[in-house]
Amino acid sequence: MKKIFSLFIIFTVFSFVSCTDEPIEGGLLNQGPANASSLPVISTTIVTNTVSTSAISGGTVASDGGEDVTARGLVYGTNPNPTVADLKTTDGLGVGNFITTLYNLTPATTYYIRAYATNSNGTSYGNEVIITTGSASNLPVLTTTAITNNIYPRSTSGGIITTDGGSTITARGVVWSTSANPTVPSLKKTTDGTGIGTFTSTIADLNVEAGSTVYLRAYATNAFGTSYGNEITFTAAEDLADYSPAIMTANIEGVQFNNMKPYLYDQTGIDVQVLNNTAPVGAPRYLKIQGVTSDVLSTLTEISLYIPNNHWIVGTYPLTEKNNLTTSLLSQAHVDLPNTAGAPIATITAGSFTITEFNITTRRIKGTFTLSYQKSTTPGVTYEITTGTIDYGLDATYIN
Repeated sequence: MKKIFSLFIIFTVFSFVSCTDEPIEGGLLNQGPANASSLPVISTTIVTNTVSTSAISGGTVASDGGEDVTARGLVYGTNPNPTVADLKTTDGLGVGNFITTLYNLTPATTYYIRAYATNSNGTSYGNEVIITTGSASNLPVLTTTAITNNIYPRSTSGGIITTDGGSTITARGVVWSTSANPTVPSLKKTTDGTGIGTFTSTIADLNVEAGSTVYLRAYATNAFGTSYGNEITFTAAEDLADYSPAIMTANIEGVQFNNMKPYLYDQTGIDVQVLNNTAPVGAPRYLKIQGVTSDVLSTLTEISLYIPNNHWIVGTYPLTEKNNLTTSLLSQAHVDLPNTAGAPIATITAGSFTITEFNITTRRIKGTFTLSYQKSTTPGVTYEITTGTIDYGLDATYIN
């Protein structure tokens, strides 16, 4: 009896061990609670306003699957069932509706579009929507003009639009990047009017490192989309600006001051201002150059020169008392005296300003000046400011 029982145990163990060596059916792997119920629930909205190079769609995240939705948007491509590994937009967080525009699509091309939403458990997709973009014949035709005025950090280009594609040009300009084939929307672009014809694009700040390779194209947008001119490649100019601190010197009524600067310069770091710069095109702008003997309002003497843009070249110009910073084409000046007893007011009676350097490349203005003035408290007595000098940075954005 013992022998039979022992044989039974050995047979049973042998059978059990043999079973563990059998291959496990693939469908039985990773069994457990279904993961789908913990993913976001999302649907894709109907595509609207499909034109040659853009379309509008979106999605609705009905449920977050129990975890925060950390990304959502559209995925799209020219093959069915696009995923987040393909082209995509990023349109906020959480549940709810979102709308987005797909830009820079290829004309006359079929695209497959799905909304997506991601939480910590994974990414789910909405229903697939299929569109076909409009013909390229509806788009503007244009060329990009050559680069000029390549002086860091600015540059000038533009474009020539020869046809509007049968729809009014609503936006035009240039777009640039340190990568090839730049497109809009972009923070690195200009907006230069509407309609066909030639336009000039002045780039005040390329916003790239000096010496970088820059790729630039003209663009034009109509109701059917955006098209681009030929791509121009150039090297952003080296930064040759002189960033030395502003300094004014002057002998005021026999007292020499050798370290005058704009008021509160240590806090602002601003050398010059341009006034009247919101006036219509053609109206004069005035470069304000200010120097104070100290930052104490009750004791400082302040000298301010106002130079109209028709004098922003090397030359000598008379200075008159400041009285018109709207239409005057004359260089003007004003002196504020210390606020002592009687609060004297100074009035310029004569003066001269010589610009010895006005250099956009080094962004510097240098010159000399003299002033004569009378005080309200001592009529008929003339006071002098002599041996005045200025060496300031042209750091006002307008001068770009």
